[in-house]
Amino acid sequence: MHMPSYGFANGIQGLNGLVPGRDGKMKEAGGFGASLKDDYRRFFGTQVGMAGRGTAIARADNYCEIDPDVVDKYGIPVLRFHYKWSDAEVKQAKHMQETFKEIMHGMGAIITSKVHGPETNYGLEAPGKIIHEVGTVRMGDDPKKSALNKYCQAHDCKNLFVVDAAPFVQQGDKNATWTILALSMRTSEYILAQRQKLNV
Repeated sequence: MHMPSYGFANGIQGLNGLVPGRDGKMKEAGGFGASLKDDYRRFFGTQVGMAGRGTAIARADNYCEIDPDVVDKYGIPVLRFHYKWSDAEVKQAKHMQETFKEIMHGMGAIITSKVHGPETNYGLEAPGKIIHEVGTVRMGDDPKKSALNKYCQAHDCKNLFVVDAAPFVQQGDKNATWTILALSMRTSEYILAQRQKLNV
């Protein structure tokens, strides 16, 4: 838990892109002080956009299930999602919006786009609309609350393993690929060890 004064968990990370420096070599953009001022003086007249990413909080109220009524074009039942942003996530988005405005005003920028407010949860997109969505086949120790164990093995079908982003219980704002690879490697090592013991 980081920065409790902001009213939400998981902290804040700054991400800067790369821009060509005065010597023609790529360098990290922005930062603060003289470097930031120099970048924006050189690029005066251009537009600057800001976007934020935050952690989606794992909550029991957010889940998916097989839809009892709707099927796809092949007659296969589709997933029905139940998802709502928590107060902590809305506070994250509000903090981002306020910080973006403060930075823009501090630079002397004119904000030309719509700034999202409480009526739109400060710009939070619908779950699944943008990047890094994970989950739906939760891992955990309790078969009543999860579908897989910590090795991504199904609780009720010992010969079934799920090695993608589905076992995630929670995901931050980062790309999930490296964690998928790490979990897949751990699962593979577990399968080999269990195979040697003739357990699978």
